[in-house]
Amino acid sequence: MSKGRVNQRRYKYPLPIHPIDDLPDLILHNPISWVYWAYRYYKSTNALNEKVHVDFIGDNTIHIIVQDDKQMLYLWDNGFFGTGQFSRSEPTWRDRTEVRLGLNDSPQQVGRGGKINTETQLTLERVTQQRRAQRLEFKKERARLERDLLELRKKGAHISEENILLEKQRESLREFKLKQMEDISVVGQQQNAPEIDLRNEDNDLLNENGDLLQLESLELMPVEAMFLTFALSVLEISSASLTRKLFPSDAKYKDIHSFVRSYVIYHHYRSHGWCVRSGIKFGCDYLLYKRGPPFQHAEFCIMGLDYDICKDYTWYSSIARVAGAAKKTFVLCYVERLISEEEAISLWKSNNFTKLFNGYQIGEVLYRRWVPGRNRD
Repeated sequence: MSKGRVNQRRYKYPLPIHPIDDLPDLILHNPISWVYWAYRYYKSTNALNEKVHVDFIGDNTIHIIVQDDKQMLYLWDNGFFGTGQFSRSEPTWRDRTEVRLGLNDSPQQVGRGGKINTETQLTLERVTQQRRAQRLEFKKERARLERDLLELRKKGAHISEENILLEKQRESLREFKLKQMEDISVVGQQQNAPEIDLRNEDNDLLNENGDLLQLESLELMPVEAMFLTFALSVLEISSASLTRKLFPSDAKYKDIHSFVRSYVIYHHYRSHGWCVRSGIKFGCDYLLYKRGPPFQHAEFCIMGLDYDICKDYTWYSSIARVAGAAKKTFVLCYVERLISEEEAISLWKSNNFTKLFNGYQIGEVLYRRWVPGRNRD
């Protein structure tokens, strides 16, 4: 089965709330089929059988974590929520460590089911290693061909001979790149056969039965936790309890303003079908994916600002430079408060979050870096 089809099946749902999709086939000319279908529809529900449990760790800085293996995988597979504390994004530390210690040569993550090929079971960390190795090999091959061209020029070759060699080199590089794409599964198999190098501290990772302990947790951003309890009711904690954990009971508007603004932006893009992830890697607030990290790179970098904020030009230029270098579109997301600060904090303390978040509106500005050498036309 191809990698694309496996991902389509695994990441079938964009959010943790599923539609009712286990209804029986409806036979139009059979009245009993209609009755049975209506009964199943009436009895079915898309609510979770068990809500996700979260823990709060830390005093000054609160970390919202999920520690149950199945719940971590559930949140990741259904909307790409949270980040593994020992991983790049998906919590894969346990699988990677089992392979490194030789405890499991064919890691299969909980809940995925079925045997899949080597390419599809590569974690994001292994995919990154594989791509870096391929880029390094490609650069070495290109450097070798450039040396051949330099030697030809030193011999005083005619320009026509150089053109012939250049054309051959271009074709050679194209074939080399195609061969790398064809050999991706072979590279994955080589990486999945690591040299076992045990360390003294590795003994602390095993329990008395010799099984690997699960030390990794899935950490949720505060806005993610708020979305999962306010918009979807997936977490077992309520929105009011969550805000009491994050902020003191006597909080002022200036204390909650940044969080409310960030959540309004997060909810705005989630409600429009985007997969929203943290953008701290690229110096912005959020990254927007059409489907999610396993399918394609993020297309947009989102920076949230108050509607009356005006930054220095160098600030805009520096962030746009980072986004442009990563081939992403930089979007300034301005948030305007339509209600007074007194009303906002009153709604916050009365846990009327629906009316509070409706008291904000969003405006977007697409910021594109202008490069004189490339944008002459």
